[in-house]
Amino acid sequence: MTIRHIHIFLAVCACGCSATKAAQQLHLTQPAVSAAIRELETHYGVPLFDRVGRRLVLTQQGRRFQTYGQRIAGLFQDLDRELRHWDQVGKLTMGAT
Repeated sequence: MTIRHIHIFLAVCACGCSATKAAQQLHLTQPAVSAAIRELETHYGVPLFDRVGRRLVLTQQGRRFQTYGQRIAGLFQDLDRELRHWDQVGKLTMGAT
C-alpha cells in the first residue's frame, strides 16, 4: 500500500463512491482506479466497497479506512509542506554543557 492508493481511495469516496468521477478528477483511467482499490482490498483482505450493480457502496471497513486514510493523507501533506519550506521554518540552535 502506498500514499497513492490512499489518495485514490479518498478520491473515490469524495466523488460519491464513483470510480469514474475519481478517475476524471485524478487524470487516471477508470481501470487504474479500480485496480488500486482492488490492490488495497487484496492487501488488507477485506472489502472496502460493496459492489451493487455498477455502484460502489462503502463498507464498514471502508469507512474505517477512510477515517485513517484522511489522517494519514493530512499528516503526509503536512510533512511535505514543512520539508519543502524547511528554510522558512527557521533555525534552532541548542547548546549544552
